[in-house]
Amino acid sequence: MRYPQQFETDMSHRDDTRLIYRACLALFPAAPNALLARSCDGLVAKATAKSWRQGRRRAPLPVLRQIHRLLQERAAECNDLWRLLGIEIARREGEPPRRRGFMEIRVREPGGVPRDARNRRGRPRQST
Repeated sequence: MRYPQQFETDMSHRDDTRLIYRACLALFPAAPNALLARSCDGLVAKATAKSWRQGRRRAPLPVLRQIHRLLQERAAECNDLWRLLGIEIARREGEPPRRRGFMEIRVREPGGVPRDARNRRGRPRQST
């Protein structure tokens, strides 16, 4: 099955549409149109930012530079967090599991042997 060939017209700017759309979703997942409009230095309407995201209008170069700078800052933050999480994972893999709950070792009787609280006799039998 062959799909019809789509022709690019002067009215549709598909070169940077998906880039702006994906960048706005990555930077502003909650409200991409409003936060894109707010992040631009000048006063930009939300409808204008929405038309940039949808590809109906081309975003000006200063806006593209601003989005590029914001993505670069976010990438630096993410890389730093990624590195720190890798260090934490490596540190935790080398240590024994934490004792918690019934595995806590404590002395039950004075002068007795320290034990954990596991039930070593098994499950009690039902007398029915």
